[in-house]
Amino acid sequence: MNFKSLLKNERLLTILHNVLDNNSTINRVSNVSINGETYNYNQYSLLIIMDLVIKYQIIITDETYNNEFLARLNTIATTYQDHQDLIIKNNSLLLELVSKKINLKMTTKENKQLILKYIYNKYIVNGYCFHSFPSYYKDEVDEEGLVLKKDVKEINDLKRINYIFEHHNYKNIISKDLNSKNQTLYITDSPAMAYFYAFRSPEYMAELTSLSKYYKYLKEYSKFAFYLKDYNKCRSNLESLCKHVNMTTKEETTVLKTFDRRWKALNLSDSLPCIAFIKRSELAKDSLPNIDEIIDSVDKIDLNILVSKILDSRYPVIRKYSNINSLDLKIVTMPSYREIKNNKFLFNEKQVVEDNTNLQDDYQEEKQYDFKYVYSYGNASVFALTGLLLITLGMTLTIIINVLGG
Repeated sequence: MNFKSLLKNERLLTILHNVLDNNSTINRVSNVSINGETYNYNQYSLLIIMDLVIKYQIIITDETYNNEFLARLNTIATTYQDHQDLIIKNNSLLLELVSKKINLKMTTKENKQLILKYIYNKYIVNGYCFHSFPSYYKDEVDEEGLVLKKDVKEINDLKRINYIFEHHNYKNIISKDLNSKNQTLYITDSPAMAYFYAFRSPEYMAELTSLSKYYKYLKEYSKFAFYLKDYNKCRSNLESLCKHVNMTTKEETTVLKTFDRRWKALNLSDSLPCIAFIKRSELAKDSLPNIDEIIDSVDKIDLNILVSKILDSRYPVIRKYSNINSLDLKIVTMPSYREIKNNKFLFNEKQVVEDNTNLQDDYQEEKQYDFKYVYSYGNASVFALTGLLLITLGMTLTIIINVLGG
């Protein structure tokens, strides 16, 4: 799975940029809201496209099809009528590429079943679930895996900020449970959700600088400052919020100094979104109980629906209470929101650390990761994550059934 050759492709970056900045759709009404945070039409489209990109890479794996995939993706991204149409076209593209790769036309029952079995084996049996984190920890995760360990300095910093805001009746400016004694690794089977949290990780910094519900009380602030990893705008947002709650000079100074310390610790100005691809077999999520029923339905139900029955998210939040060995995960650096917005990669090839995308089962020394800052999914409520599931392709099946019937 040489994901880097696709994700560092400038054609893909341009497609993503055009989706995000599409003037013909940017003013469309979107009903997407996650935990009170509105999400515009084009941003939702971006999640749907990235969901396809990740699924394509897991299922196809072969660089031979990248040019065709990008050409077709560009056509879809520039001609889709609405999100329903976008999802259906994405599924159709996957089906066509799988059909081409295994040289089976979708004309007979047996061929259709073999195509679905191929997708199932690639995406479910030998596929992945996901966890997101900032790139500062990429090398450590790559070498040591994921290990649950609380960082006392970080927790104390966050408690200090929470305490000051609570003193002014602004509770839970950071939603993370800072008093929990149990360490939990939060994982998802949704590529779209993983990508969403990757470019806003760590969640507590996103909330603190631009995404907390309390920012809606400000007349003006830079809403996407953290997505863009803009230090000056993030700090300005936080400073405005401090003044809005009437903090003392000492309190405001404490909050801003703590913010500066956290920002520097994670090197967020140069941060890129990373996703750990964790083997489904490690999480016992490598089978579907109804797969035989799905495959036997090829003559009764549209293939788009059956593909969704296989690919749709079933586990928006997976809690794991033990470590994950480095042998059971692969690290992928994703295009950042800032790169997509500016249509320009931040670093050239010499500066970018190589992604660990070799899927061979070569022996690696067993290592562990000091899991200090990365609690991306754990910082959001289960309700919020479930809501995200509904908008980031967990409802693909419902959408397609409503359109195609079945």
